[in-house]
Amino acid sequence: MFPRDFIINIPAPTNYIGPEKVFGIKVLEDESDNVLPIVNRVDDYRDSIPNGHKKDDAFPNELPESMKTAIKCFILTCAIRKLRGQDKVHNSMLIHVSRYTRWQKQIKEMVENTFNFYRRGIEMNVPNILDEIKKTFEEDHQYDIEHNGDVITETYKSYKTVSQKILDTMPNVDSQISVHTWEEVLPHLHSATAKIEVREINGGSADALNYFDHKDGLSVIAVGGDKLSRGLTLEGLSVSYYLRASRMYDTLMQMGRWFGYRPGYADLCRLFTSRELNEWFCHITLASEELRSEFEYMSEVAGSTPEQYALRVRTHPGVLQISASNKIRRAVNVDISWAGRLIESYQLQKNQKVVQSNLEVTKSLINSLSSEFARKDNHFLWRNVSVELVKPFFQNFKVSENLKKVEPTKLLDFIDVSNKSAELTKWNIAIRFKRDAEFNYNLNSSNGITNIGCIIRTSDPEKDDKHNLNIRKNHIISPKDEFFDLTEDEFQRALERTKVLNKDYKNDFPKGEVVRNEFRNPTTALLILFLLNPEKAGYNGKEPIVGFAVSFPRSRVNPTVTFAVHEQLLSKFDINDDVENDNNDED
Repeated sequence: MFPRDFIINIPAPTNYIGPEKVFGIKVLEDESDNVLPIVNRVDDYRDSIPNGHKKDDAFPNELPESMKTAIKCFILTCAIRKLRGQDKVHNSMLIHVSRYTRWQKQIKEMVENTFNFYRRGIEMNVPNILDEIKKTFEEDHQYDIEHNGDVITETYKSYKTVSQKILDTMPNVDSQISVHTWEEVLPHLHSATAKIEVREINGGSADALNYFDHKDGLSVIAVGGDKLSRGLTLEGLSVSYYLRASRMYDTLMQMGRWFGYRPGYADLCRLFTSRELNEWFCHITLASEELRSEFEYMSEVAGSTPEQYALRVRTHPGVLQISASNKIRRAVNVDISWAGRLIESYQLQKNQKVVQSNLEVTKSLINSLSSEFARKDNHFLWRNVSVELVKPFFQNFKVSENLKKVEPTKLLDFIDVSNKSAELTKWNIAIRFKRDAEFNYNLNSSNGITNIGCIIRTSDPEKDDKHNLNIRKNHIISPKDEFFDLTEDEFQRALERTKVLNKDYKNDFPKGEVVRNEFRNPTTALLILFLLNPEKAGYNGKEPIVGFAVSFPRSRVNPTVTFAVHEQLLSKFDINDDVENDNNDED
């Protein structure tokens, strides 16, 4: 798989629609909002198409309203593409809500009936049907969904709103985008719906998708399952209604059929899905971005060979959840290294016992530190702390169960392995605080640390739930926090080195990768402690939620930790994701 001499990480062009543009991911140095407003998170399907439904469960009486909206969106997309002169082109809509062919057949019939209802209404100029489609085109509206026990307000954004926002914020995505009026769109609805067909696509159906035979363009609503979502090319895919959730990175990427190039209709695409799937795509996007960043460093700075690249991929903690449990059971153990990486606890539990326990663990660590520390504008700093004082912190601290790559006990295993090579034996420890904070907490520590101004970290509104704090942008640190323990001379030299390596670099602080790999001593890591304002974090208690970040230096020996896949971890994978175990029930 890996060539002998070099690998080049080619950046995606601005008009490529990738997961970071659909679901969003903010890298540390990039604060701009470059997410396409095309995702509609829904949950009204639960009563009619419940999660985990079985083959022989009763069919729904009607389609959920969100699926009806998706069908209207596809009609509008086909009509607007005609308006833009894209007449002889393919248009596809994907509906994937069940693994079972019995269900797919029923859903196909219901979708066909619903589409025909709209088609006939358009043909006969039925006022209430045209008005319904008009509202989908030009009116935003709010709706509530339930997620992990919480009721969250979502907003459906109309075609006019989406096109205008993309023009205003992401003009380079598609030069052909324009905002249309209803009067412009209306004349094209009839010809657009006349071409649309509804087909069932699976191993047992007679329907097929043969775009080549349709020289004037095929417009199709394809209802299917795994083969449709992973195995076939969907030409001109614009609208997707997708409910199949998966935690497996490989499965998610195969199912991400809405990524790619959408020339002339990027603003006309829509994805209707669950908040859970949205959240997991954010996770995989972050892991991919981290891996790309490491490739860039290894290629441009370290001058590493592809053989070393392969090792870097194998030991990357962001790809822990990589496959289904039946495959993992047959796989060898996974070896992970955190050398040269920044680790952040951006998902923290809001369980009262866990919050209090983490606070006590943190206070115990702080009380073990000496009274000789530096006080800066926004942090306290201890240098050259023995690793033996740090180990109990990682032994007892708890993060969200989903945050496997920052699992403290595994970090402790990595520290132990590194200590055998005389690495990570000393630690610099910082407590981050906020001056003039709205909420202060008295540590009352034995070394003189008293009131701490708790910093504000809010939950990502796209991922929030009552059990976990999911910090916005997946970063608990601010851009300069990772450099607390650098001297002024080291900071400036690291900044100069960063600018040498990155000619267009504009920030007034160095890149973390450069600092970790070129300026940190392998013997010493930086641990940063964060006490978070509980109210701003969405926690009802009076104690701060504690989080942490670790800036690990490079390693001379590249130690790894083996992740043995045991029963507790397998439960995170066991979500009936494979299709091999139930061939008779699947497409």
